[in-house]
Amino acid sequence: MTELMSIQPFIQSYVLAISSIIDAAVTVVDRRLIRVGGTGEYLGQIGRTVPHDSFFRRILSEGTPGIIRDVRREFVCHVCENSGNCRELANLAYPVFLRGQVVGIIAIIAFEAAERKRLLSQRVKLENFLKHMSDLLESKIITSEDNQTLARQVSEIIDSKNRDGFVGESAAARSLRRFIEKIGPGDSTVLISGESGTGKEVAAQMIHAAGPRGQRLMVSVNCAAIPEQLLESELFGYEKGAFTGARKEGHAGKFELADHSTIFLDEIGDMPLTAQTRLLRVLQERTVERVGGSRAIPIDVRVICATNRSLPELVEKGLFREDLFFRLNVIPVKIPPLRERRDDIPILVDHWLKHFRQKRKNELTVESSVYQALIGYGWPGNVRELKNLVEYLTNMVEGAAITPADLPEHLLMKSDGGWSGQALADIMNEYERRLLSGLLAKLPASVDKEELAQRLSISRATLYRKLEKHGLL
Repeated sequence: MTELMSIQPFIQSYVLAISSIIDAAVTVVDRRLIRVGGTGEYLGQIGRTVPHDSFFRRILSEGTPGIIRDVRREFVCHVCENSGNCRELANLAYPVFLRGQVVGIIAIIAFEAAERKRLLSQRVKLENFLKHMSDLLESKIITSEDNQTLARQVSEIIDSKNRDGFVGESAAARSLRRFIEKIGPGDSTVLISGESGTGKEVAAQMIHAAGPRGQRLMVSVNCAAIPEQLLESELFGYEKGAFTGARKEGHAGKFELADHSTIFLDEIGDMPLTAQTRLLRVLQERTVERVGGSRAIPIDVRVICATNRSLPELVEKGLFREDLFFRLNVIPVKIPPLRERRDDIPILVDHWLKHFRQKRKNELTVESSVYQALIGYGWPGNVRELKNLVEYLTNMVEGAAITPADLPEHLLMKSDGGWSGQALADIMNEYERRLLSGLLAKLPASVDKEELAQRLSISRATLYRKLEKHGLL
């Protein structure tokens, strides 16, 4: 499809408007001499090759305006295949450019003697008019291309987010995926609970993607990250002059932006009571009233909330509205902590290794004893902590394999399987290396090896022997 044909509906309405203004027939052809738009006799010829072969080809090749003053006397018209049936009397044509290249032609045609007389007498004025119309077409093509590019990018973002599912083959992971597939197509409000780092936003994105709203971006809001005095205006928007510093034109809130899509309210347990009251009204009436306004704005939004706190406990303490809790807790979803699905740890490690090691020149494998150490660890930071560890290792490990020696010391010390299957001598040797390496890193420049040996209550020769053994000299 040519550049002009890609905006054909616009061009057709465009030439109809121009024709009514100048009271003459107008047509647009692309660089392949296919008629893209036309009025009058040309209205039924859209999509066909034009017969003005020689005249229009010269315009396309030279990139300059052209005119046929009298069709009966022009040589290019005598050799035209349509000369015997042509009713045109005169033709004023102007090239259409796109980034300096000719991509088509816009032309004014006279069929009546009075039209021809007006075209010839006002040639300069009409040619200047066609120039501006040509510039407008170029601008429209560029805008259309930019919109298509933006649409592709948004689609790629949506697709990439929708692909990031809940990784794992444990019973808990499979059960959660099945549950999400079941509730995704609906519109009911969902409340996701789980410890920090378990993947609550991933679950929310999966629910969003599984439904009819999945082709739109999900709007996410972290209720704990926005100052209390700004949260209401961020969620529900505000009218002009609503408060000091407000934009003159007002501001649409997140709920308006999420219209026909999904809004994800993370850390809902940290929402102040004043905002809770407004949110309850939105859920009940499905309308939003901006701060400082009185107009109810209808919205079509699915609401998904998440919290790492116990909302029933907050209700008992008077920190969360009970009626709002019941409104949010229509479909409760519990995300298990990583320690309850340890079988997924090797799968998760391999998944993120593939992602992070794309920047490495060589492949990176994992020793089985590393998996044992990771499975034996408690993971207080859950999946997020594991992901950060894998990213750290892909940046820091210089060899071809990740070994227990590459793992953080606190992880090995707290892991049930951290040193599983290793001899005591190897464990002590690795601990000695880590200890000396840490001391050297913290050693002030003014302190020499002699003083370090004294601090460790060993001889200087012994210190150097140990440093050489561990490759720390």
